[in-house]
Amino acid sequence: MAAAVVKTATRPPFLLLLLLLGPARSGAPSSSSSSPPSSAAAARVGCWFVEEAGGGGSVMPSKLNQRRALLLLPPPGRRLDEAPLESELPAEVEPGMAFQVLDPSGTLWGGSDPSAAPLWLAEPDALSCEINAYSPQEAHVSWAAGLGGKEGCPRALERGKWFIVSLQNPEAGYGVSSILHEEEPLPWKQEAATSIVTTTTAVLSVFTRTPQLQSRLGQDVVLDCGFSAPAAPFSVEWRHQHRGAGRVILAYDGAAKRISVAEKGTELFLDPDSNNVSLCLRGLGVRHEGTYICTVYLPHLHAQQALELKAVEPPRVTLRPTALSVPPSGPAELACEISGYYPLGVSVSWRRRSPGSPHEAILDTWESGHRQSPDGTFSLTSYARLRAVQPQDHGASLSCSVAHAGLGDRELQKAVKLHVAGTSGPSWEDAVGLFVVAFALYGMLQLFFRRAAGDTAKTQKLE
Repeated sequence: MAAAVVKTATRPPFLLLLLLLGPARSGAPSSSSSSPPSSAAAARVGCWFVEEAGGGGSVMPSKLNQRRALLLLPPPGRRLDEAPLESELPAEVEPGMAFQVLDPSGTLWGGSDPSAAPLWLAEPDALSCEINAYSPQEAHVSWAAGLGGKEGCPRALERGKWFIVSLQNPEAGYGVSSILHEEEPLPWKQEAATSIVTTTTAVLSVFTRTPQLQSRLGQDVVLDCGFSAPAAPFSVEWRHQHRGAGRVILAYDGAAKRISVAEKGTELFLDPDSNNVSLCLRGLGVRHEGTYICTVYLPHLHAQQALELKAVEPPRVTLRPTALSVPPSGPAELACEISGYYPLGVSVSWRRRSPGSPHEAILDTWESGHRQSPDGTFSLTSYARLRAVQPQDHGASLSCSVAHAGLGDRELQKAVKLHVAGTSGPSWEDAVGLFVVAFALYGMLQLFFRRAAGDTAKTQKLE
């Protein structure tokens, strides 16, 4: 059977429940091997359970059904009794739509420390949670086909229900997808009716601490990806998707223990001890921008994480001319050359400031079209004109300010001072320059006359 395909759908607003349950109340007999865990708190997250609904006998689903669900996540290594959890469920959550997830590795929690808050709680408003049904299957890619051997899907995988949950919080810098297997009920609940809470165990979890990345061109970039799972052979696939096109850029065959696919400039961090399968891109270029999907394959199971990579490069700005001298009533024209930036969006503003006056905008401006360089970066030239310079404009500062995503909140500014010819005496800087020139000229004249006088004296002695 094929694994359920998670599709994007418009979700009605549903407030994520990020409350903490109180201490678990005693309601079951005590036993050294099967008693409920000690009192602990479970993080609660409002989710959507999404399933495909067929219609009209068509193979393709006619729509997606969405039901409200609740994820109950005890601290790593703990299991809570379902009875106290059931008594505190919201009324809108149907029976079976509350999922207690046992996470021994702490990957869903974001760490193995039960006293620390889950990583995804840092920015609760940006958190999304989705649960889908899942079916174990054999991998159909060559670098993972050999993981399950030739026996096919073990019958043990056919027992119990399987689910996949995805917790994504780009603002908190964490995303995780986990394949869940339904647990057997506790011993004292074997004869009880079906529980309202479905208790599951995370079998395979794939996570990233860099769901959104931004980097300058030319730098090396590490796309973080790791997983937790029982000890078993595994394969890894990295896929790049951009503007409707996708391809595998790196693949590791765990059965053959070799790299099957590797584009130039890609490296895999393969660390068996930490299950780190991050990807390194050497010398980031515009072509590297897009979505990267990290997929980890186990025998008959696979899960993945998607990461968004954006390239950015701030502009270089040059103002011409570097010195501006204009006759009275003459026009003044300036060119602001902006080059080497990415992405495309850039804004330019021109201002003038006369001595003793506030800044004012220069309105007579125009721009060339964007030009793209072979490396993918862009450039343009912005122009400004003062039609009739007046004597009172002497000493005014004319500036070009550029805003771009690569500059963050600041602007890059270049300025030049306007000199109106014949409107005033030399400035202090000019006076200093004239003094230096005059002093040097005086010294040269002194040296010349001394040499001339010496030559005259020698001539007189010879006579």
